[in-house]
Order: sequence, then C-alpha cells, then structure tokens
Amino acid sequence: MITRPHPADVITADGMPLVRPYVVEWERERDEHDRRRLQRERRRAAVLATLGQDYVPVPWEVAV
Repeated sequence: MITRPHPADVITADGMPLVRPYVVEWERERDEHDRRRLQRERRRAAVLATLGQDYVPVPWEVAV
C-alpha cells in the first residue's frame, strides 16, 4: 500500500519534493514489520499444510 506523506512532512527544494527523514524511517520500519508478519504467516501455513490442515488467519492477528 502506497501512502502519501502529510503535506507538512514534505519540503520543496529546487523544485523537487523531499520527505522528512523520520517519515522515511517510519515507513521502513512499517514495511519490515509487515514483511516479518507475512513470513510468519507463510511458515505457519506451510507447517499446517504438512499436517493436512488449512490455514485460516485469526481475526485479531489480521488486524495487527
């Protein structure tokens, strides 16, 4: 999901938009968290598949 930074977090320099560093760092941490969560779900689904079970995410895990 691509989100746009808040207008106050964008600085224009030489006609090019620059995003404040803390916004970039926050997006990097969010992406890393999402990547780890997806890896965990894939591993869980693979283990359950070897046991012949379907993986159904629990609602409170999906919302996180």
